[in-house]
This record gives sequence, structure tokens and C-alpha cells, in this order.
Amino acid sequence: MSAPQRVRPEESGGVGGTRRSGETSRTRKPCEARHAVLEVLRRREFPGVPSSVAEARAWARDLLTEQVSGDTLDVALLLLSEVFTNSVVHSDSGRVPGGTVTVYLGALDGLAHVEVIDDGAATTMPFLRAATPDGENGRGLALVDLLAAKWSVHHDEETGTAVWFQVCEETAI
Repeated sequence: MSAPQRVRPEESGGVGGTRRSGETSRTRKPCEARHAVLEVLRRREFPGVPSSVAEARAWARDLLTEQVSGDTLDVALLLLSEVFTNSVVHSDSGRVPGGTVTVYLGALDGLAHVEVIDDGAATTMPFLRAATPDGENGRGLALVDLLAAKWSVHHDEETGTAVWFQVCEETAI
């Protein structure tokens, strides 16, 4: 996948690419209008292994610290950890030797935009589901849905699955 250029979030829905087949999205709590061009801060590919979750989180913290407020940063890092973990556990990124997870980070006027792209899975696509009260999993996308201003899931057989979300001061707890 080629590195993205400047992207208008309201047009594409994601930093790393365009809308793809198999898309799910939701706008829960809109941030203030962000009509300027979203700058892609960085893109990084990580091995699809559990230890990469902490590495991706530390990398994102270093890049976003100067771009967004503390609460926005905390929520963005929490959601990045959840989505990245889902990629490692539920996609070919974590199941196939040599699998990878790619993270794109963007920021604009206090808004953090994070996109996580994995190698996809032959049989499933991420979906929002209700977690059981005593269950140890099933809360990743529920947290994204609760805490992100906007989010979406895109799936394409060639490029894998992408989950992106946006967090800003107005929506950070």
C-alpha cells in the first residue's frame, strides 16, 4: 500500500485509503467542524504479535503528545491498544507467520485520527457486539463506539481490514 497524502477526513473517512467494500461506520459525537486538511504525522508497520501492542502505543504517544490534549491522548492510546489487539488476535496478522499491522496517525487542531490496518481474515470482519458481563473479551469495538467521535471499519480482500477512529477534546472523557 502506498503512503497516503493529505486527506480530508470528511471525504475519505480514513487516513490510509479510500472507502472499501465491507464498510461499517458510525458518527457518535461529532467534534467541532474540522474542514482543514488532516496531516498524516506518520505511518509505521509492526509485526502482528502481542508485544507490538505496547510498542505501537509508545510510538503513538511520542508522536501525538504535542498534537492533542492529555485526555484526548489517553483515549486515543486506549483505543489504539484495543484495535491493535483485535488485529493480532482476530486477523491473519497474528495468525500467519510474518503477519503485520500498520498504524497511521494524524492530527488536526486537537483531533487525533488513528487507523489500524491488518492482513484481514478469510471468514470474519470486525463488528460491534454486546459483551457479556463476565466475559474477558468482546469490548474493543464497544469502547471505540463509546469513546470515539467517529469510527469506521473497511474490509477489502486485497488490502485487509482497516479500523479508523477520531478522538478530540469534545469527546474525550
